Amino acid sequence: MITLRPDYYDSFKCIADKCRHTCCAGWEIDIDEDSMALYRERPDIMCHIKDSSFILQGRDERCPFLLDNGLCKLILDYGEDILCDVCTEHPRFYNYQDDIEYIGLGLCCEAALDLIIDREDKFRLVKGIVSDEGEVLGSDPYDKIPFGIDEVNDFEGKISDLLADLSPEARNCTERAGFYLTLEFLDPEWPEMLKALSAEPVTADKRNAYIDGCPKEFRNLITYFLYRHMGDRKIASESVRLIAEIAVSQGLPLKEVARIYAVEIEYSDVNTDILADM
Repeated sequence: MITLRPDYYDSFKCIADKCRHTCCAGWEIDIDEDSMALYRERPDIMCHIKDSSFILQGRDERCPFLLDNGLCKLILDYGEDILCDVCTEHPRFYNYQDDIEYIGLGLCCEAALDLIIDREDKFRLVKGIVSDEGEVLGSDPYDKIPFGIDEVNDFEGKISDLLADLSPEARNCTERAGFYLTLEFLDPEWPEMLKALSAEPVTADKRNAYIDGCPKEFRNLITYFLYRHMGDRKIASESVRLIAEIAVSQGLPLKEVARIYAVEIEYSDVNTDILADM
């Protein structure tokens, strides 16, 4: 199978204890069958497992192997090969179309977020081949940029105009916040942010001025969403507009709002299904 991935993909590396928002807390950790077979041979691991999931601890639902210093006790004791698939793969995602596997990194991870938003170059893909063992081989440049991303790469006007081209019939700020309030949420802080935006909506002019003031960052966000959602222009434009509006209305850093958005929306199967039907 041919596999495509962004050219920054291979630069990703978990920052472990340096991460301010660890993925080892607040997330359910389901364990795949192969890992369960391995864990059954280790009583010190099995005692922290119930119904093929790690038993989370405390109010912040921490993985039982997350140490106070932010490191993973499993890795320290056994090495990275001991990790289950969920822990190994996060924050990667996989999409499939026409016998091609599209691999990417999610915005929920700080290290991935920096790679995606801070990049100076246009969005580019590299091609590889998946071996029989599942290993991705090769890193040849791939010139056919899919999902309308080539249009974004070549666009030379204002980013706010680009968004209007992607989705001219966008919701207004209040409607957008109201729609996202109908979705499920993980952190109670997220709906409060949406309610605050709905109560004091940001004007389109103010939002667009903010977007046009950060052209590199928002171009990178647009290409990310188009790639993540396989060319869905509506999702890309609505997501970017909402992120900008929350950042403006509440004076929050763009990266932090993008990270929270990804956690709440893109890592919920329920929410992504609703967005796909939008």
